[in-house]
Amino acid sequence: MMRCPICQKASHTRTSRYITTNTKEVYYQCQNIECSTTFKTIESIDKIISSPVSKT
Repeated sequence: MMRCPICQKASHTRTSRYITTNTKEVYYQCQNIECSTTFKTIESIDKIISSPVSKT
């Protein structure tokens, strides 16, 4: 969930697609009926904090 850049209310994901394995383009629409702003973000993995340990 991303907040609307105009009114700061919650937004719904309308559609998304992967650009690369770690980067996604997401279109959002504001849930505030008086605003209804539609906007696009680019989301990516910044850092892996923890990953599974391999068992050999």
